[in-house]
Amino acid sequence: MSNLTDLDVTSLTINSAPVHGNEAAQLLVADGAITVKQGICLIAKTVAGAVAATLADPTATTDDYKQLVIVSNQAQANTVTSASSFGGGGGGEDVCTFSGAVGDTLCLMAYQGKWYVTGGHQFTIA
Repeated sequence: MSNLTDLDVTSLTINSAPVHGNEAAQLLVADGAITVKQGICLIAKTVAGAVAATLADPTATTDDYKQLVIVSNQAQANTVTSASSFGGGGGGEDVCTFSGAVGDTLCLMAYQGKWYVTGGHQFTIA
């Protein structure tokens, strides 16, 4: 088995659809920060267990309308914790927990320093 901790993602295909253009791609294989602000972050931990990901707030005006899709590629209840909360909802809306199925997805849009949930599949925000 290969060690994927030092992997540099230069291209990514999800369900036969390549990510390209101005979109970025990040492969998150361990607990840590989601660093892309536009494009796709694929969560696929290389060892057993769920990933605890963190997501910094976007920069107001600079990042407005950027869209980010976070996809779970493992059957775990991965979490994504927003730095301040999703949509400015406060402490009760700062953690997204995936259901534990491969293909769980969280779709976000940046606006004025906050990430707003625009859609997804099989997650809860609390």
